Amino acid sequence: MVLWVIAILSVIALEFSFAMRTEVNITQHYKGEAQLYAYAEGGIQRAIAELVYKHDPKIQQMRQTRKTEEVPEDKKEWMTDGRDHLLPYDQGICEIRITGEAGKVNINTISEASLRKIIGQLGLEGETRDIVVDSILDWRDANDFIHLNGAENEYYQSLKEPYHCKNGNFDSVEELLLVRGVTLDLFYGKKEAKKGETGETGTGGQIGLRDIFSIYSAGELVDINSASVPVLKAVLGLPTEVARSIVAARGEKMFQNQQDLVLRVPELAPLIGQFGQLIVYQTVIPYYSIEARGKSKGGEAVQGIKAVVKIDRNEKSGYRIVQWVDRLL
Repeated sequence: MVLWVIAILSVIALEFSFAMRTEVNITQHYKGEAQLYAYAEGGIQRAIAELVYKHDPKIQQMRQTRKTEEVPEDKKEWMTDGRDHLLPYDQGICEIRITGEAGKVNINTISEASLRKIIGQLGLEGETRDIVVDSILDWRDANDFIHLNGAENEYYQSLKEPYHCKNGNFDSVEELLLVRGVTLDLFYGKKEAKKGETGETGTGGQIGLRDIFSIYSAGELVDINSASVPVLKAVLGLPTEVARSIVAARGEKMFQNQQDLVLRVPELAPLIGQFGQLIVYQTVIPYYSIEARGKSKGGEAVQGIKAVVKIDRNEKSGYRIVQWVDRLL
């Protein structure tokens, strides 16, 4: 009897110990996720502060009066072309990327020809490209007429989880994921470059629809001071090295006009006639996409947040969040 009692108590003790260890691991995992989310949320707030300063005339006047060499690296104005900005914490780091929506193309107003060209630049050809283009056109137009390779209500209602065709403008770029032919790889992009290359994109060289299109930009015109490498390549048709030269040059100072652009990036001289009418300089569109990713010291765990912010001095806080995406991929 004593041996049986000892055996039973041993099993109970082992089970209790295993359960407690599982609870501790779950709690630590939850704590880690909450901590990384807080890092990302702090990164969003820091980016918003930088954008408010960017649109504050007093701050800008003060910055212009100081010489470049007098400004410490951590005090310089943050660029809004999708490059990395790092915010360190005691137990991790936050990677922040700000992209001006003025440096993208408006998905609601882009012409069919330009849309077909851009989708082709992303690697789609033939019928695959035409399905994406025609389906986007069918999604945003107000009628039920189907383009040759497009899709209307009949297609979307036949899906396993049916929904209606919008027949109206996109309310967010993420809405593209509902359109026929738009895959996760096409939307988020595939890796094409080494992680951390300046101005490539927000996720280590991934080029997708989300990097090129916006609902807040001014039609097909892109701001050369905000356009990322994917936009410079897919929209303006620039070679990769020329696009990177533009990014490097504007890191020192924003381009003022076409003459300044060609002077500082001379390899553009023979190409400027092909895309000069598609670019603008320092537009006043106050919308920005912010992506913040909190990472642990080892980099194994990541929590990401995306926010689209409008900087508006009429708001009490100086800004308004128009979109918030939790748990960014």
